[in-house]
Amino acid sequence: MGDATGEPRVLLIEGEPGIGKSTLLDDLLDRAAQRGTVVLACRPSPSEMDLSYVGLIELFIGLPDEVIEALPGPQARVIRMILRREEPDAQFGLLSLYLAAAATIRSLAAHGSVLVAIDDAQWLDHPSARALVFVVRRLAGTATRIAIVRRAGEATDWIGDLTRVIHDSRVDEVRLAPIGPRDLSRVLRLVLGWAPTWPRTVRIAELSRGNPLHALELARAIGSVREGVDLDGSLPDSVVELARSRIAKLAPQVRAALEIAAIPHAPTLDLLRQLGRTATDLDAALSDAEHRGIVTIDGGRVRFSHPILAAAVYGSIPVPRRQRLHRAVAALTADVEERARHLARASEDPDPEVALALAEAAEVAWRRGAPTAAADLLRLACLRTPHHQADTLALRRIAYGRILYSAGDAAGAIAHLQSLAATLPAGVVRARALFHLMYIARVSGPLGTAIDYGLQAATESVGDPVFQAEVYSLLSRISNNDIERKLDAARKGIEAIERVCEPDPYVLFHAHAALVEAEFYAGLGIHLERLDGLHPPAGFRFPPVRTAVAREDLVGRLLAYDGRIDEGLRVLQGICDRAVVEDIALVPVILGWMAEVEIMAGRFQRAAELTRDAIEQSEHIGGTDGNPWEVGFHGVALALLGRLDQAEVVASRVLTRAEADPSVDQDAAPACLALGIVALSRGEFPAAADYLRQVDRVKLDAGIREPRLCAHASELIEALVGAGELGEAAEVLARLESDAASSAGQWSLVVAARCRAILHAAQGRLDEALISAQLALSLADGLPMLFERGRTLLAAGQIHRRRREKLLARQALTAAMEVFDGLPAPVWAARSRAELARIPLQRNDDGLTPTEQTIARLAVEGLTNREIANRAFISPKTVEVNLTRIYRKLGVRSRAALARQWAVSAEPTRDP
Repeated sequence: MGDATGEPRVLLIEGEPGIGKSTLLDDLLDRAAQRGTVVLACRPSPSEMDLSYVGLIELFIGLPDEVIEALPGPQARVIRMILRREEPDAQFGLLSLYLAAAATIRSLAAHGSVLVAIDDAQWLDHPSARALVFVVRRLAGTATRIAIVRRAGEATDWIGDLTRVIHDSRVDEVRLAPIGPRDLSRVLRLVLGWAPTWPRTVRIAELSRGNPLHALELARAIGSVREGVDLDGSLPDSVVELARSRIAKLAPQVRAALEIAAIPHAPTLDLLRQLGRTATDLDAALSDAEHRGIVTIDGGRVRFSHPILAAAVYGSIPVPRRQRLHRAVAALTADVEERARHLARASEDPDPEVALALAEAAEVAWRRGAPTAAADLLRLACLRTPHHQADTLALRRIAYGRILYSAGDAAGAIAHLQSLAATLPAGVVRARALFHLMYIARVSGPLGTAIDYGLQAATESVGDPVFQAEVYSLLSRISNNDIERKLDAARKGIEAIERVCEPDPYVLFHAHAALVEAEFYAGLGIHLERLDGLHPPAGFRFPPVRTAVAREDLVGRLLAYDGRIDEGLRVLQGICDRAVVEDIALVPVILGWMAEVEIMAGRFQRAAELTRDAIEQSEHIGGTDGNPWEVGFHGVALALLGRLDQAEVVASRVLTRAEADPSVDQDAAPACLALGIVALSRGEFPAAADYLRQVDRVKLDAGIREPRLCAHASELIEALVGAGELGEAAEVLARLESDAASSAGQWSLVVAARCRAILHAAQGRLDEALISAQLALSLADGLPMLFERGRTLLAAGQIHRRRREKLLARQALTAAMEVFDGLPAPVWAARSRAELARIPLQRNDDGLTPTEQTIARLAVEGLTNREIANRAFISPKTVEVNLTRIYRKLGVRSRAALARQWAVSAEPTRDP
């Protein structure tokens, strides 16, 4: 790890327990410190794994105040809060914490080398692990080194996530192998001060299989070399049993001190003194244990030398004493999560106070960005809730199901909530379970199932108008397969909330947001202004409903549909960043939204990357092969990139799934669109029309009148024209033009004008076709959708070619080809080249460039400078400059003289 590259580098140290991983890491840390490297290290233990940010706190706990204060004010405050140097703010964003952690390490790396070390990574708490992955993504350009120690064979998914963001050439792996008798003898002498005779050392190496820790315990078990112990006799099988045997031989006061130290997750001398008030000379006992190599005491912190020793001590404590110690630690700790877990371990019987403490700790853990810990705390809270508290137990089980989903277990969440709903009587409580089932089923599964849950929840929530409004708003948001129901649910949501004197501002906002979206789907335009003045409170409710706390999810998408591509993407990226740290289950959906926007922008490679990530995330969360909607759009992106065979395989998989599961329904539309584009790209027009008719039928059946949603009309019209179905193409175009006029979307108007040009050209009405093409180009001016501009230029070039306007055709087709090459969109670039090849080159003897020839001919035809500019797709100023050059080259001073000269020397305005 000592190279000088200015990029992060990772060292993975792996091996079985006791093989010497931590010893190797200690040596690495010592060497780094001697070189002046800033070392940030943490050593997690099993007792810390269920707590939030213990690892991150340990990494930063030793930072001097001046390092933290050098950060920007908000980031310094977040670090102070997480280190408990300042009162925590329950509403601070977890994204802020992650960014502050990244800024801290980048700040340290700006002034020297930094080594981040994680020992026993398999026990690092999940929030700290996720924070570390986030931070490493943002350390590009720094020479930060990350050393990670893990047990062989342990599941540590976060390490895979971390290494994926580092180039393979900067990831080193060290796998420690068993050591032989000679090296083992040196280890025994170094640690114990003695070693057995060589035959006994060889036998110890055989029994321990070359594991240094196991060998040390065996050597301690047989005593010194002078004792004649038979190594072939009865000895404990495992290193844990050896450790327990070693602990059992200690003096009673030393064992008692170690038992007290095994209970807290981060024992300190001060805490242990409070717990062991009745113990005789606790400090002396711990000092004895340190001398024997069982614990280390550093700066008042007491650590077991190895987790196996900690496990051996904890496992040897009698259950009643262990429960008393847990109860005592709970009374002394200030941390809500740790206190609740100690209370849970102090008794296994139902207890309303313990259950309440666990439920409150679950909310704290979730707000800290630890959904896995929160789900486990809620599980314990449910187990500790007495059965006579039926409603309380049901609500906690509902919260558990929802948080289980946030933790990434969609299948488990659905199974739990379904089981619960089946046991509850009809009413508001069951409606809450159905409400969360509606949300989870929609995000992670077929739409039809989610709709069924929502309709039932709306019926059963009639006794609670605020909650019913929330049910209706979410039902509306997901009802994309029935716009009449979408509008109706949105309106009912507003009616319900208006029955309340002082409505919840959160629910009020989302009720109106649902109506804005429903009207957009109905083709009534984008009216974000209706949300002005509606401000949902900051922060999240528990259990959560959706990740967007203001208007990010709706606004981001509508901004993009409105042509404000990058602005919409920035909003969606913000919500995605938050979801990564707060609700990982929602990430695939947001990535799918972002991919749709990138397709609008013509950035097909980026769209393919986003949809691929969305599919992988879905597989990780729910165990399925991705949501059909995101998979379909992955096929669309691949098709537009010209990877037709891959696109066909991906999209066909969705249709196969839809045949087996009719509830997939509308979610299969993007896959049909992808297959339509594939067939269109291959010139298979009838097949393309069949696939695209399916998309059209889904939208018609749903009542969607917004052309920008799952946009397919352009492809369908081109496929129908190619197949000779001009009558049907005219019907689809008439509907497109009507919908585009109603929704007033600039992109829709561009597409409608271009499709009108294509249809006119197919009907032989070239003059009208040219007018429509020019209208489409003028409407596309300033629209950040290069692919649409390229397609419109291609259509204009084809029309000019058929009108025998060679220079104008060549100019438009060349511009189209440059657009498609730049995206890239290889199929469309090839089509442009093929059209260019159909225009014969002609000799030009007058010295005019092609552009000058075009302008000269149009001037001779009597067009004004502005008319020439519109026809040639350039500015009036460019026309004026070119005319000056033309006059000079041809030796004329007026348009009349130009006309006379042109009549003699120029090519005809039309090809013969």
